[in-house]
Amino acid sequence: MRKSILSIRALRAGYGDFQALFGVSVDLHEGEVLALIGANGAGKSTLLRSVMGLVTCSPDMVHFKGEAIGGMRPDMIAGRGIALVPEGRRLFRSLSVEENLVIGGERGKSGPWTLETVYGLFPILREKRKNPGTALSGGQQQMVAIGRALMANPDLILFDEISLGLAPVVIKDIYAAFPRITETGVSVILVEQDVTRALATANRFVCMQEGKVSLAGEPRTFSRAEITAAYFGT
Repeated sequence: MRKSILSIRALRAGYGDFQALFGVSVDLHEGEVLALIGANGAGKSTLLRSVMGLVTCSPDMVHFKGEAIGGMRPDMIAGRGIALVPEGRRLFRSLSVEENLVIGGERGKSGPWTLETVYGLFPILREKRKNPGTALSGGQQQMVAIGRALMANPDLILFDEISLGLAPVVIKDIYAAFPRITETGVSVILVEQDVTRALATANRFVCMQEGKVSLAGEPRTFSRAEITAAYFGT
């Protein structure tokens, strides 16, 4: 049985007076891909932001490799081996593609991911390496955001809506890179609106509704009707 790398327990979090998560508990195992699905506003991104320290929560609500990290500063969490591919990509406008990639490895550790291996994963980035990062197409910018996270050689990557707003052919290319990413042993939490693609990619899934877990397990153990009911609350 694989060892747990991330443990979320009774997580309550929100923004000011607005509470977005109500006692959410999730476990992630080493080398596992966990899909986080649910309608808009279900709390998926808030969960990722809580893990990354971008939303405040109590220390014991999030444990990473046995250490309580809830509420820790994002830079400290990144230094412990968690990387975020944020919704909207958030590239540095003043930096080239290559500079955006290099900055991702500044607080990381040595490992399989270098400029060369990232360029091997996404060859178009080598061609565009001197271009401003934000001058690329949406799909190419997403490749830069993924490559930037990989450059840190993290133990866990959080992917927040990586296919949002992209053309189907670009989404296919990005997901085609997933096996090469996961074969290095990195653990993944994937937030994705395309439920079919998410379930096909993941070992397990967690469905959220209104800030709570409505269903969780291996995709093959539930019918599509059961998943749809958990998704929409029908």
